[in-house]
Amino acid sequence: MADDEREVRAEQVWSATVDHLRSMIDSGRLPAGSRLPAERALCEQLGISRGSLRQALRVLDSIGYVQVRPGSGTYVRENLDEQPLRGWFSEHEQLVEKLFDLRTTVEPTLAERLALQHTPRVLARLESTVDEMEQAAADGDMLRVIAADAEFHRVIAGNAGNDDVTDLLRSVLSLVGEERRAALRLPGQIRKAVDEHRAILEAVRRSDAAAAREITRKHLLDAKTYVHDYTARD
Repeated sequence: MADDEREVRAEQVWSATVDHLRSMIDSGRLPAGSRLPAERALCEQLGISRGSLRQALRVLDSIGYVQVRPGSGTYVRENLDEQPLRGWFSEHEQLVEKLFDLRTTVEPTLAERLALQHTPRVLARLESTVDEMEQAAADGDMLRVIAADAEFHRVIAGNAGNDDVTDLLRSVLSLVGEERRAALRLPGQIRKAVDEHRAILEAVRRSDAAAAREITRKHLLDAKTYVHDYTARD
């Protein structure tokens, strides 16, 4: 267990690295639209390994905070907070609909499977992301909330079986950055997401496959309904 705990702590470096990169962006050292320094320079500046940096960039990319352009580099995205939520959802209604439909099709199956084959290490990783999300919410730290939310779903996708279904969800999750950033800014949605993530975790922990599947399905359907209802309000 000691080795597992050390591995989990090592995997949590992404959170600290995300905070380092965010401070560079928030301070204006890396303004919106700018290209991040090369990997080697960033690793030396932050005192981290290339593996930790790549994981942090993957998380930031998955939540829509930066954009990785193959062959070009990593760029800081424009600030979504500057655009009104209803306007964003209205402009991207079809995309949001498709993403929720794809996730509702795939993620409940993977949660069900994980409940039947989880390990202590995976449970610890899931619990750490829920704790991180809850603490970030208490701190009012929106970026950490979004990053922890993305990581929770990625851990499920990466540990529920190495097959085409898992690969499909990984591809889908890479597309939900802007949707996640917008959806978690809806009133009350963070608290609801934290509670539902913890319920999914507990179902997996007790190997209740049916509950893990149903809670995940309801979690996604409720989020979809909430987005639609919010957008439709005057």
